[in-house]
Amino acid sequence: MARYEQSYSGERRTAIVTLKLTPSERAELEEAAISHGTTVSALARELLFRRAAISVAATRRNPEAKALADELRAIGININQLARHANTTGEIADRADELFDALTAVKAATARVIGL
Repeated sequence: MARYEQSYSGERRTAIVTLKLTPSERAELEEAAISHGTTVSALARELLFRRAAISVAATRRNPEAKALADELRAIGININQLARHANTTGEIADRADELFDALTAVKAATARVIGL
């Protein structure tokens, strides 16, 4: 455990919080701490208080939902590009309903994925 310097006059970390994890969650937290070059305690504080820009992706509960969200995001980007092209060329007048229906479907699917 790192020691405070003798000249340190700030608040010291003396309060303990107990957190129950499964063995796999503990291992995941330890791996994340090692990959970020920090201690489990420091990583937990950073994640708890959201002070650092450490990605929480390593502790994501549903990786399939993330993959689906990424695919939906890509589809949404493609629809946006098509809409932009249609607006610039004037082709949107004929197929505006189809574009709107596709966008509505993507939004509904995204909402379902977020709920996973």
